[in-house]
Amino acid sequence: MPYRIRLSHINRDYSVEPIPTESWAAVIEDDEELVIMLNRVAITSSQNPSHEYPVMDVVAGGVRATITVIGGQFYYTDTNVPNRSNIKVIAEGAVKLLQGSPLENVQQDVEVLVANESGLAHVYRPSRLGARLRHLLWGVLLITLISVGIFIVKELKDQPSLVPDQAFVAEPIDGMTLRAYSGVYLEAIQEGAQVFELTDDGRFQLYEMWQSTESGAYKLVMIESLPIRLGTHANRPALMAGDFFLLLPGAEDRILLGGVQFDHHLGELEDIGRVSKNGR
Repeated sequence: MPYRIRLSHINRDYSVEPIPTESWAAVIEDDEELVIMLNRVAITSSQNPSHEYPVMDVVAGGVRATITVIGGQFYYTDTNVPNRSNIKVIAEGAVKLLQGSPLENVQQDVEVLVANESGLAHVYRPSRLGARLRHLLWGVLLITLISVGIFIVKELKDQPSLVPDQAFVAEPIDGMTLRAYSGVYLEAIQEGAQVFELTDDGRFQLYEMWQSTESGAYKLVMIESLPIRLGTHANRPALMAGDFFLLLPGAEDRILLGGVQFDHHLGELEDIGRVSKNGR
């Protein structure tokens, strides 16, 4: 199955010097090649922890997911599935989720990996030690396994926020209103791309672009509708949609969202495709 990927905060040669300023796209034809790409991004992330987190937006069949790489670790989010937000996975686990595998199977892969790295996954072999000493060793092993299990559950639950603390400060800006940014913004004209509209009454409406099987034209499927707040980020004007979507206005009427650049579309949503609010 082919994977269409857009990468942000990392250069095409998987470096972060010079500092990446634009996202780039790639098409991966098979699972093994995608695992290699994921691991290359993870290596860069672990070697450069002070830089922005690399973000990979992946479209595979009917699945669209975001994989954020933090310190060499993968955090998988599918906004269309309620229990798949910031899930810590390994590279192979991310591929399985993109293919529709159950979440429980992927989490078991993470547990096995941690156990192997801790030197705990081994086959017991009889020894010449006395029975009492063997029982003592089994007790220590059991306690260690329980401790590792608690650590794994804590790691899976205590997932980092993808929006940095105190990154956005909601405050009025002299001479600036939400209406100044209203309009339609477009990632690209292609299936799986995202489009959002900032309305005059202060709402952020996010859509995904899909090919309509009926007419052959594009259909815009709404996936988010949230109120917008005006404020600052790093002493620059910024917008926050809900509690998660940070929008950074830039030059030439462009807005950066999740590391992806969106261009201002001088027209209506209907110019791009038919708007649907009931799913695809």
